[in-house]
Amino acid sequence: MNEFDADDEDVRPRSAGPLPDAETMLTPLTASGPTVRTLLVRKLTDIVALPAGKLSSNERSLAADILLHVLDKVEEDIRMEVAQRIARVPECPTALVRMLLLDEPAVAEKIAQNAESLPEALLIEAARDGTMAHRLMIARRLDLTTAVADACLIYDEMDVCKLILKREECTLSPNAVNRIVALSSANRDVQLLLLRRPELEPAHGFIMFWWVDAERRRRILTRFALDRGVIQDALADLYPRVFRGGDNDTVVKDILTLSERRHRPRGVNGEPVSMDVVKRTLAAACKYPAQEIIDAVAMIGGVSRDLSSRILRDPGGEPFAVLCKSLGVARDDFYGFLTDTAEGEEAEARADYLLAIFDSMARDFSRAVLRYWDWDTNPRIAHITRLMALLQSEININDMSGLSDNMPDFS
Repeated sequence: MNEFDADDEDVRPRSAGPLPDAETMLTPLTASGPTVRTLLVRKLTDIVALPAGKLSSNERSLAADILLHVLDKVEEDIRMEVAQRIARVPECPTALVRMLLLDEPAVAEKIAQNAESLPEALLIEAARDGTMAHRLMIARRLDLTTAVADACLIYDEMDVCKLILKREECTLSPNAVNRIVALSSANRDVQLLLLRRPELEPAHGFIMFWWVDAERRRRILTRFALDRGVIQDALADLYPRVFRGGDNDTVVKDILTLSERRHRPRGVNGEPVSMDVVKRTLAAACKYPAQEIIDAVAMIGGVSRDLSSRILRDPGGEPFAVLCKSLGVARDDFYGFLTDTAEGEEAEARADYLLAIFDSMARDFSRAVLRYWDWDTNPRIAHITRLMALLQSEININDMSGLSDNMPDFS
């Protein structure tokens, strides 16, 4: 470039526009409107969105594959535009739908909300690989299935869990119910929603009993009331063979003990214990549940020491009502246990509340509740217990504010 050229370049007005290309001497177009990349995406989307009779599935797949290559290189608003159109294309290749469904929430929402029919396998994959925002979108879909709900629940997110519990038209799998029962120990809202679900069974209810409030405890005892009479009658001929005969099958013996018609309090050496001893032991337990008292209650109640300790130290008192009912304690004696240890209007209200719990149960049912509480060897109960241990190690202490207060509300 000579001096004249340089000077000419320096004085060239800015408004003169771009210089011509040195080889073609063609002046490039000034950038205005959509970029060529945007135009390319829109034209390819036009092809993918064509009706079924206009192109073959192979041709649609080719256009979708090209879109996959370029779509992540355009702005979010363009991807939202594509997702909005693709959602209305039933024949759209699933690879493209998957990419959009796992995009940023604003993009994914167009697919999750507007696509009427998506393959179950695709929704499961998106629930597993996406964020919580994606799982919430999927959980709101009208075509939510049991398998998709399972996939949404794998990260134990409270918001997702509550949303799925509200979907009464979707049946929860047994594994999902087990996981949510374990989760419910840390969130009151989950407890309330879970107790409305038809999939909940006695084992679940009696596990939840320990962390729900007074109203929910009453509901559990009412909803899961049962009579073991049918089972007891069916197993009646096995008792003499196992306990008095020579067929000492330990598994069968445990089940027969679990199903026994009426518990008989026993002492240290297995000797029968009178009701007077039972009452004095329970009265002492109400006043001061020291370890030796806990052991004595476990012995006469036919339960483990751990359960005895849990019952006597429970602040609500409902488990103690269940224990006394199972032992055949008279109504007046039970009320006396409660009123002898405290005075005042609050204590009287508490005693009246627990007496109502006591009166609402049949003795055989109260015994069944105790058995459930002490049934650590049951596979389902053991599984939920393991889930709880895992979850409690993962939940931050700041998220535990939803734990229920087990004290009854007498207001």
